[in-house]
Amino acid sequence: MSIVKMQKVAVIGLDTRKKELMSRLMDFGAVELTDQAEKLEDELWKNAVVRDENQEEVSRLEGKISRAEQALEIIEKYDPGRKPLFKTRREVDRTRAEAVLEKQEDAEKKIEAVLHLNERLHQNAEGMNRIDSDRLALGPWSSYDLPLEVRETRQCVMHMGVLPVSHDPGETGRQLEETAGEVVFRLAGSDRDFHYIAFLTTREKEEEAVSLLKQKGFSETSFHGFSGTVKENLERLSRQRAALEAASHGIEAEIAEKACLREEIEEYCDMMTVEADKEKIRTRLLKTRRTFFLEGWIPAGCTEKAAAILEENGCYYAFRDPEEGEDVPVVLNNSSFFTPFESITEMYSLPDYHGFDPTSIFALFYAIFFGMMLSDAGYGIVMAVICFVVLKKYPLEGNMYKMIKLFFYCGISTTFWGAMFGGWFGNIVEVVSSTFAGHTVTLPPIWFNPIEDPMTLLIFSLALGIIHIFIGMGIKAYMQIRDGHWFDAVCDEGFWYLTILGLIGWLGGGTVAAGLVSAGKWMTIIGAAGLLLTGGRHNKGFGKITGGLGNIYNITSYLSDILSYARILALGLATGVIAQVVNTMGGLFGGGIGGAIALIIIFIIGHVFNLAINALGAFIHSSRLQYIEFFGKFYEDGGEPFDPFRRKTRYIKIAQNEQEAH
Repeated sequence: MSIVKMQKVAVIGLDTRKKELMSRLMDFGAVELTDQAEKLEDELWKNAVVRDENQEEVSRLEGKISRAEQALEIIEKYDPGRKPLFKTRREVDRTRAEAVLEKQEDAEKKIEAVLHLNERLHQNAEGMNRIDSDRLALGPWSSYDLPLEVRETRQCVMHMGVLPVSHDPGETGRQLEETAGEVVFRLAGSDRDFHYIAFLTTREKEEEAVSLLKQKGFSETSFHGFSGTVKENLERLSRQRAALEAASHGIEAEIAEKACLREEIEEYCDMMTVEADKEKIRTRLLKTRRTFFLEGWIPAGCTEKAAAILEENGCYYAFRDPEEGEDVPVVLNNSSFFTPFESITEMYSLPDYHGFDPTSIFALFYAIFFGMMLSDAGYGIVMAVICFVVLKKYPLEGNMYKMIKLFFYCGISTTFWGAMFGGWFGNIVEVVSSTFAGHTVTLPPIWFNPIEDPMTLLIFSLALGIIHIFIGMGIKAYMQIRDGHWFDAVCDEGFWYLTILGLIGWLGGGTVAAGLVSAGKWMTIIGAAGLLLTGGRHNKGFGKITGGLGNIYNITSYLSDILSYARILALGLATGVIAQVVNTMGGLFGGGIGGAIALIIIFIIGHVFNLAINALGAFIHSSRLQYIEFFGKFYEDGGEPFDPFRRKTRYIKIAQNEQEAH
């Protein structure tokens, strides 16, 4: 339950040892190198150092990575093998990984072979597209039986084209005969937009005929490059397309056979990425003719090992604590049980380096709220089992691992609260027993049924909310005392504790003990007086009075926050009611085989939908209660995640040797 303490490290070393040092730091994976651009503007530095970079080498390596990733995408597209539900990195021995760099040319030849096959596919696809376009153009002319290359004789000229469908082709033909004399006019076909016409006229009357048709919107059609009749061309194009399609299927089969190269190309891609990262990171270094300089952040617990690496490479180095105003990266340090809940914190924003990490505190509340909102033991078991299987079957990492394990915990919580409230896929046991066995069997709740007694759940939810909010206020008080502002803790949190607890005792204490009413009244008066007198203590003049009044008015905000926890009741009831409706619908078809089949189908569809929609609602609203009601009391966000210089591989995880592990 803490934010890892960081230190700043500054290093000066010989240029001859830079390559080895950067490799060791990458293997170490615990130093975030910072950009030194500001020093290049500093009078003490800019005349002595330059930025260390090799953009040409970076571009070359990125080109290799791009081609490898393209080859992998092509193999993925045509590989008929079964795709895994989750893509995970496989572990590769370090010796094997480094051997990839020695066999680059062999891997690149295989990548080129895949890319060449894909290029042939593209060429075939372009050819088929051209054929389809030609077939589309020739289709309306299928009844035209003259060779397309014959467009004129010594005395006559043939014209082919389209006429807007708004003009009657018969009338157009008669007008042509009246204008140009002897004209052979033929309608080849029509569609929704055009008439496809051809006409033969003498050279002397050609201009008059064309002029008449252009007035009607006639547009000439060219069949350049075609010879023979339309029918002959369509048959030829069909044969050509079939040949190209068959060739493409053959190429796709060849690519599918290249699936055996996937692992080799993945290893090549990742190792090229590692090499590219080594070159890119150089932009954060400064250099002279013989030396280099770097700065970075490192967790305080890693400084001893870092010092050993730096000394082995003959570097001068110094560690120091962060200075005021520096942007320090943030690493959260929680036990393995609470680590999954870091994903909730990170979705909001990492805490400021000088703030407070509440993950291990809100984790229990998050699981409780989620379980109460979903509140069905059947759903909880399904969630927990699915997540457990996924965690066992797939070596998940990073945020995906955290989220799956988070839902595993939430599934356990849902099972617990479902049993407490008597929800087992709604009331399915009752429906099945009454429909098929003739007598009703029920699974009674361990505690109570919220559908029958919603007020109990409402009161319990609001009580949890008050505890949740009070803990957030307590964290704020702790932060103030930690920073030396104990009086602020008393005035800002202490008096609010007194006021809220007093109001609870004053308004509701009589149901427990009569003396609580009087005690609550005086606690409220004392707390409110304290808030009024100290609320404007940081203001001047009349602001001291208005500040106190404004502080008292904040009671509406606290009441609103407490009432927000009523959503636990609302979502819990929604899950239970929908589940019962689904079961009732399934039982409407009665007993027998037909009724059983109908019940099973409705049960599966209805409960999958209910689980999905209400699990999403529980996730969102449990998060909201943390972000708004809880974080709002103390949280200082804005922390930047720690991003150390390390191997950022996508497909493989390079196993550490014993020396690196220690």
